[in-house]
Amino acid sequence: MGVFPIRARALRCVAAATLLAATVAADERTVGILAPDTPFETDWSAYSADAPGPTVVITGGMHGDEPAGARAAGQIATWTVTRGRLVVLPRCNEPALAARRRRIPGLKDEAGDLNRHFPPTAREHHSDQAARIWEFVLRWEPDVLVDLHEGYGFRAAGSKSVGSSVITQRAADHPRRARLLAAVNADIDEPQRRFVALGPTVAGSLVGAVAQLRDIEAHLFETTHTSQPLSTRCRQHRCLAAALLEELGMADDSAGRLVDPTASTPTLALFDGGGTGGGPALFEGLLPSWRVERVGPADIGNGALGSFDTLLFPGGSGSGQARALGARGRERVRAFVSSGGGYVGVCAGAYLALDNYTWGLHLIALDSHDREHWRRGNGTVRVEVCRAGEELLAAEAGEEHDIHFAQGPLMVPAAGGEPEGGPQRSMPEVLARFTTGIGENGADPAMMVGKPAAVRSLYGAGRVLLFSPHPEKTAGLEAVIERGLAWAAARD
Repeated sequence: MGVFPIRARALRCVAAATLLAATVAADERTVGILAPDTPFETDWSAYSADAPGPTVVITGGMHGDEPAGARAAGQIATWTVTRGRLVVLPRCNEPALAARRRRIPGLKDEAGDLNRHFPPTAREHHSDQAARIWEFVLRWEPDVLVDLHEGYGFRAAGSKSVGSSVITQRAADHPRRARLLAAVNADIDEPQRRFVALGPTVAGSLVGAVAQLRDIEAHLFETTHTSQPLSTRCRQHRCLAAALLEELGMADDSAGRLVDPTASTPTLALFDGGGTGGGPALFEGLLPSWRVERVGPADIGNGALGSFDTLLFPGGSGSGQARALGARGRERVRAFVSSGGGYVGVCAGAYLALDNYTWGLHLIALDSHDREHWRRGNGTVRVEVCRAGEELLAAEAGEEHDIHFAQGPLMVPAAGGEPEGGPQRSMPEVLARFTTGIGENGADPAMMVGKPAAVRSLYGAGRVLLFSPHPEKTAGLEAVIERGLAWAAARD
């Protein structure tokens, strides 16, 4: 096998780095491209510590319909280690990930299944990309390889799927696997959702080939996509990876984090826990200049927000999101905003921020009006831009625009006054008002007219921006979300 196409560059060093592990300087991150100028072109990252130690290689995105592996590997790629080297190839199969299909587009059965292409599989199923990945892995001379995947069902519940398992090839690695299982299962209450031990791997898999042909410790981490949001699946992958690094004496404070807090790219925590439905996915495609990561209640409860600039709660159910967060999570959100973080709430996320619900966050001095008719309907309404909203909405005061409405809150000044002992809240500023309304299920459409459609305020050192309707679902207004996030992320 010849040398495969790769480009590399080192961060925080003068000389260009090569791929060979022996030539990479210590205490630096090296990044590069695998398979440049091909449909499989993809980034890789390697962090080398000053102290010698094991080399761990982590791969993800082998199957295009398993986004948690690629996403979690991208998060792990921001970690550092205290000794040895951490190498991450997050997106092994870019064409399949782009198509959101298991197999390489245009190929069927095992011919399209990248994780059946590694030796000693049949030559007709051995692809160029598998050859590139194989040589990439071996050139780092890993002590441990991990490949991140997802199954469709919980193995512990009797599913034929390998979901929620750690699959290990060599018997010598079973003791470590048992400790990894204990680590990830410590936070899983339901026995039928806990991870189990499986093995060996299927023929043609990367993990199986590395273990069998090179006698290297290798594990396949499988989470389960059924009935679990993306944030949960990524967190389970991160938990297993962090436990492995801890086992090897490599872990530092970065293990487990979602983003690098020192990165120059603005970061958004996008809530995808209970009460969100399919809302989070829509926002990700609208924010190319942001690092967007899904977060769930466990992430928020464990302090993950501290690495982010802004937090967004999408549409769905405000009360459902509040229940998912729990009292501890809601307090974490308030603390994040009051200390300077941004909060953007759309529809349900706006309800969540208001004052007159026991489960509300009380981030802004506004109540939800006409609560008994919250199911007032979905459809297109018109809003008028206020002077304060000209920059955000990229329109002049007095201009009217159609916008999608889906039972968002009718916001009015709070009747209860300021909460005792809480951070200072500024007077809400109205950015746009409804000029038409919807009235189903007994609601009066005239009740909406004149009510705020978009508002903003300060909460302690942070900023709060709420939309009752859905600019992200309205043609021509999608950019409002990115401008709103930029405002919320700014620091006074």
